[in-house]
Amino acid sequence: MRPSTSHDRWPTVEVPGCWTRQGVGDLPHYTNIVMPWPELDPPEVPDHNPTGLYRTVFAVPRGWKDRRVVVHLGAVESVAVVWCNGAFVGMGKDSRLPSEFDLTDHLVAGENLLAVMVIRYSDATWIEDQDHWWHAGIHRSCFLEARSPDRLDDLTLVADFDPATARGSLTVAARLTGRAARVRVTLETARGRNVAGPAEADVVGPDRSHPMLQLLSSYSFEGKIAVVELDGLKVDPWSAETPARYRVITEVLDAKGGVSEAHATMAGFRRVEIADRRLLINGEPVVIHGVNRHDHHHETGKTLTVDELRSDLVTMKRHNVNAVRTAHYPNDHRLLDLCDELGLYVIDEANVESSARLASLTQDDRYFNAVVERTRRMVRRDRNHPSVIGWSLGNESGHGPCHDAAAAWVRRVDPTRFVHYEGALQHRFGVNRQSGELAPQSAPSATERLTTDVVCPMYTPIDVIVDWARWAERTGLDDRPLLLCEFSHAMGNSNGSISEYVDAFHAEPALAGGFVWDWRDQGLAETDADGRFYWAYGGHFGDEPNDANFCINGLVGPDGVPHPGLREYAWAARPVVAERVGDRRVRFTNRRHFASTGDLRLRWSFLVEGREVESGDLDIDIAPGSSRTITIPSERLRALTSSSAEENFGEGAITLEWSTRRRSSWADAGHVVAWEQFEVAPRRAVGAIHAPSGGRPADVVLGDQGIDEISFLGEPPVIVGGITGWLWRAPIDNDGVAQGWMSELGGVRLDWVAWGLDRLDVILDDVDHQRGVGRVQVIELRRRLVGVDGEALHLTKVTLRAGGVDFAERIEVPAAWRDLPRVGVRFEVPAELKLLDWFGLGPDETYPDRRAGDIAALWHSTVADQYHPYVVPQEHGAHEDPRWFRLHDGAGRGFEVHTGGGSFSARRHHDHALTAATTLAELEQAATIEVHVDSAIRGLGTAACGPDVLPPYRVGPGVHRWTWSVAPSPPGLRR
Repeated sequence: MRPSTSHDRWPTVEVPGCWTRQGVGDLPHYTNIVMPWPELDPPEVPDHNPTGLYRTVFAVPRGWKDRRVVVHLGAVESVAVVWCNGAFVGMGKDSRLPSEFDLTDHLVAGENLLAVMVIRYSDATWIEDQDHWWHAGIHRSCFLEARSPDRLDDLTLVADFDPATARGSLTVAARLTGRAARVRVTLETARGRNVAGPAEADVVGPDRSHPMLQLLSSYSFEGKIAVVELDGLKVDPWSAETPARYRVITEVLDAKGGVSEAHATMAGFRRVEIADRRLLINGEPVVIHGVNRHDHHHETGKTLTVDELRSDLVTMKRHNVNAVRTAHYPNDHRLLDLCDELGLYVIDEANVESSARLASLTQDDRYFNAVVERTRRMVRRDRNHPSVIGWSLGNESGHGPCHDAAAAWVRRVDPTRFVHYEGALQHRFGVNRQSGELAPQSAPSATERLTTDVVCPMYTPIDVIVDWARWAERTGLDDRPLLLCEFSHAMGNSNGSISEYVDAFHAEPALAGGFVWDWRDQGLAETDADGRFYWAYGGHFGDEPNDANFCINGLVGPDGVPHPGLREYAWAARPVVAERVGDRRVRFTNRRHFASTGDLRLRWSFLVEGREVESGDLDIDIAPGSSRTITIPSERLRALTSSSAEENFGEGAITLEWSTRRRSSWADAGHVVAWEQFEVAPRRAVGAIHAPSGGRPADVVLGDQGIDEISFLGEPPVIVGGITGWLWRAPIDNDGVAQGWMSELGGVRLDWVAWGLDRLDVILDDVDHQRGVGRVQVIELRRRLVGVDGEALHLTKVTLRAGGVDFAERIEVPAAWRDLPRVGVRFEVPAELKLLDWFGLGPDETYPDRRAGDIAALWHSTVADQYHPYVVPQEHGAHEDPRWFRLHDGAGRGFEVHTGGGSFSARRHHDHALTAATTLAELEQAATIEVHVDSAIRGLGTAACGPDVLPPYRVGPGVHRWTWSVAPSPPGLRR
């Protein structure tokens, strides 16, 4: 890195930025547990170790004379070695925290040359095995800073709030260098109004006035520190619901009272406690509705702008997420500024994970200091943020002496927060363990309690955490709350039973909540050789070994677009819940801990057959944690519940929505934060909504496998693909046939392929024509659905009547096919029937274990909008509990199907295409629309890494019966 070396022909790269996304020849690599080079052992690194040489020139401003000039490198993967004007300055190798280097002694007048060598892999890489892409480069912000020789080197704010007195206190501890004599502190609101101060304190140094005093002060001197304390402060407390912030101005004064340096630090007054199996914020037990979050960008890799960071958090707030775990390293420091501002709790996690050597590496003395130092540096960087409520010692690194030492250091330096570490309790809890396999209901060991202040397992089933909570409350053998560090693995079409998890959090006081894994799919934007777009995952860059798409497990897509599972989470975490307690009476409970419902407005609406016929707004102020019962002022509902009512309403429902009254920093006025629906009049029978009379029966064409076509009134067919029994769905990641390593560990759904469910032969054994009454005709079909080692019997009674066709289905599934994807029928319709209406749950796709957040109404969409582009193509677009659905062209042609529940879907992407494609680029749109009418479809679960579909949401063998009917669209239908 000699200054004489010319860099005129060197390529230019963006800093901050990952060079793996800038076309320099070195590419991203994804692994989850194994290292990118599994043949080595720690601390070895591969011989092929890409290295980047960065150089830039700068001039020192004249005003910086007599000041210390420091270069700040926000984060470098993995090693940074720094030279200034050819002189070696220093090195750092913590990829997720800043490294700072004092350049002062190496500067010259005029231009200066700064050179940084970045080495991609190092011995430190072994403790950065964190289930995300391996990139390389300087990926966070870099800057030069001029510091006074009489300066503030470290600042600690303790902004406490006493809920008993509703008063705050502030302790400011300033560690100084040079000839600083005093520190002055002023507290003001975020808008600049004075709250307290200015208050001053002397810098306490060693007493040199007398030999005896000098001897005594050698025992008491703690460094050049000034401490200012402000008590009895009338302040608003900080919480995720009410993120009140204040500005602390700290001025460094010389002996004459001149200001040599001044700093403004945003603070929030709040108190965090762990007591009696509760996580308390400002004295109130809170429930965490959290997410795990990586720094990830679909184009740059790991570099994000502040607007992109804000967008992440705004989307969280809009979906009732109230907490972030910075998995598995300290995130960009600006994220914490935004969490302070917007209001999200944070568990800040140290840059430590050794999955590839989970049980051994943190027992290795060579890594002891690195683990402790990374924890210390995280705390020192982030401890003034009110959003940070707990410190995590890392993730999936076993349990070694380094964790005990790190926990002890944290508790000594910052007793205002709790310590979190999942690895300390793996002897009692374990990933994907079911009831009875481990014994979480046992007293924690001394070493476990040394290392974690909360019980923080991952992917523990609902029944296990509920049993633990009740055991802990009953016995008192564990006084810590349980906080799931990871749950509801959001891989692809996922998050089954997430609402049951959240219900358990609120039902059991010892359950403090949890963090969904994770926030964003880590797909990278790419195009193939034919110019087709797709999201890349492991293996798409020639990276071997890799863990394929196991980095694709977010509640939002790589570009931040929410998946349907996020809205389900938003509903589960809704701040106001409702319970119908009478004909028109509803009890509302404000789940919020600190804010009343005064900032919200309640809208009620009365729906008949899915259409709104009456509505109104109400202003109801419910105190935090309180309930209130009101009467819905609906005349329709009053008439319906009256004993003298004779009006035939049809299916009726009351829908309730709470929305924001005013614009905030994260949502516009009118943003819906909570919703419920109650059925108040039962639904009608199948086919009763629209069954036109008169005319002739439908035209039906029989083929080799049953009914091939159906048409009405002599028009072209509306069903053009044969109606056949169907037991297959394009596997979701949780079905155990994911692209990566998890499919080899527990893919019970691999049985589906072994049974041949994806290629069943439909054999028509018998067709029985029967004459009905009048113009009604009856056809009975007997078919066999033949797999590799078994078959299902499919019996269908088809009734052709004036105005429609009725189907009575019976499928007998053999006992050997013990767990099925679905049971239903499939057919195809012309692509021109591209408009979709339905009365049932919506607006999202829904499945048996992910439907609680949707409401029954009349929905209008298109077939194209049923497509949800999961990174790996898979089953999607199902709708639970339809009363009817309609496909039409908007000009009068089409048909509608009436069902008695079950599920339906209509897509241009057929099952077999979804099954075969591994990327969006490979997924072809068919020439027809594939329609499913299902008696049952399997739930989603989270089995890619977590509990499988709960038993009530599985599809088993035996006899499945259901009915459905087809009728032409209503005459004159237009849209």
